[in-house]
Parts: sequence; structure tokens; C-alpha cells
Amino acid sequence: MDNSFIALGLMSGTSLDGIDASIIKSDGENNLEIIDNKYLCYPKEFKKRLTKLIQSIDNKFDLEENIGIYKSLEKELTLYHSKISKKIIDENNCNIQLIGFHGQTIIHKPKEGYSIQMGDANLLSQLLKKKIIYNFRANDIKNYGEGAPLTPVYHKLLTKKIQKNNPVLILNIGGISNYTYCFKNTISAKDIGPGNVLIDEYLKKTRGINYDKNGDIALSGNINNDVINQFYEHEIYNVEEKHSYDRKEFDFGFVKGLEFEDAVATLTYFTALIISKNIKKTFENNLEIILCGGGRKNLTLLTHLKNLLKRDIKLIDEFAIDGDFVESQAFAYLSIRSFLKKPISYPSTTNVLAPVTGGEIKVNY
Repeated sequence: MDNSFIALGLMSGTSLDGIDASIIKSDGENNLEIIDNKYLCYPKEFKKRLTKLIQSIDNKFDLEENIGIYKSLEKELTLYHSKISKKIIDENNCNIQLIGFHGQTIIHKPKEGYSIQMGDANLLSQLLKKKIIYNFRANDIKNYGEGAPLTPVYHKLLTKKIQKNNPVLILNIGGISNYTYCFKNTISAKDIGPGNVLIDEYLKKTRGINYDKNGDIALSGNINNDVINQFYEHEIYNVEEKHSYDRKEFDFGFVKGLEFEDAVATLTYFTALIISKNIKKTFENNLEIILCGGGRKNLTLLTHLKNLLKRDIKLIDEFAIDGDFVESQAFAYLSIRSFLKKPISYPSTTNVLAPVTGGEIKVNY
């Protein structure tokens, strides 16, 4: 008897570049078939307005002050999610039973009891005529967790799929970096510092460039070690104190005054240094590191990581899994687990008091 569901997962990450969509078939446990992945780039002008709103919001009060702009952007964002959903559903001609809709994180403040993801599940359900699972982080935070990272339960499934029986660290470098450690039945996870956020923000602010393709700009500059030594021990980067981050906690101000290429080179090395320091602090040398997320395409960052960690790092793509879509697949998988009332977060992944399920269901058709 097949207890599997066909689910669509939608993810728009902290880089604000667009939407990843993935269709999977799974029972919410060990079975997994990845059916298709698709990406939709946000239009430049929409991205600009979204970025401006996120930068202007530091707390719930700011959100109330900007609620008109928020609602208008939320409707647009939901329509983009509907557009990519219709496209991937039509192309695969399969009966989607659930949609995991993460939305766009606007502000993440678990210590203050909230994490806000923009997205109108009611409208998305009406447009797609599907069951939408959304608001994945709230129940975890309500139970004193940090609501992040939420992908570890899916990372654990991937390590089984690629038949890894030895200790594995899945390192995800998106806007923010996080890891999932998997070995036998053990799973642990946390954010460990900046990913692409410092580099991307600097490039956008100074040159209007979205990212450093292949890490070419970083490769052409000189790393300023004086600047790095000054900020290396900054309290924000002490992960013993932090379990999850809001992207606004990262500030590239410490490279101001450097030549453009040198600033990018310094930020790239600094990012690799923080990630490697926090991995070395926690783990022995005998584990395999598998990399996913957009940061894996920055070859200069990857070289720094390999040198600093003194080991090889494999890309998840080497195991026939597209490293761009792990998070959208994860939210498809989480939607199935949520629907079945299975746990999606654990004390060892989010600091929640006990394993909890999460997500709310919206049916509007």
C-alpha cells in the first residue's frame, strides 16, 4: 500500500532573488522521489521594493507602521508564487495534494516570540485550488524553540537516500549558513554565521550587482587581514551564544574604506573563516562535509573553506541532487509531515523543548 503524497514545496530565501519550487513524492518518512524543480526570478523592481521594506522593519511595531506597503507586497509575492506553481504543476501533469508555502521571511526574532513570513496562504489556496500548509515556524517558537533551521529532518532523509552511513555534515550556504549533522539516528543543527549575506549586500549597495559570480571578484582582490583580525572575535559571530540569525544582524561596515575588489575578497574570506571556525569548534575531523545552497557556486569561498577546514568538501550535486532546490524540496516534505502531524523540529535542531509538528493548513476553494 502506497501511503505517499505528491507535494509542492515553495521557498524564497534570504537572498530575495526569487522562488524555488519543487515537486516530490514521499510518505513523510523514508520514501522520497524528486519529481521536478523550477525557479522563478523576481523582477528587479519588485525585489527593490521588497528589500526596502525588509530594511525598514526592526520589530512588530515597524510592521504595523508599514502595514499598507506590507499587504500590497504580500499580494504581489503570493501572485508570483501562484505563477511558478501553476507552471510546474502544468508541466508535470500530476495531482498535487499539498503545497508547502514558506513565504518570505521579513523578520526573525524568536527570542521575542515571533518570526514573520510574508505570504497570503488564503489567496494562494484560492488561486491554485489546493491545500496550503504555511506558518511553519510559529509552533516551534511557541514551544521555546528558535523556529530555525527547519530543513534538518529533510537533510537526514537525503543522507539516507545517498547511502551515507558515516557521520555527515550537510552545510547549507544561503544568505545565512547552517549545518545539519547526521549520524545513525542522531541529528543536530544550527545556524553558524553569514553565508552570502555580507558579500551580496556589499555588492548590491556599492555596485548594484546581485552576487559575485563564481567568486571572480573576490579572487581578483587582496584579503585585508588587519580588518579581519579586528572583527573576527566580534560577539555576533560567537555561535555558542546564537542558534539562529536574522539577516539584519550582519553588517559589512567593517570593510568600508577598502578598494572594491579588496572589500569583496575580505568579506569572502571572513565568511569562510567564521563558518570553518564554528565547524571546527564543534566537530572532529572524521566527518564528511556535503555542501548545498547558492554559496556552493562561489568557487573562491569554497576554496577558502577547503583550505581552512583542511579537507575535501563534496557538492550535493555529486549525488544527483540539485543543490539549488534542497530547501524547496524540504518544505514539500515538511508539508507532508505537518499534514500527518509528525514532528518537523527537535530539541537538537531548534532548541525546542520537545519534538513538535508545525504549520497550519489553509483550504479556500
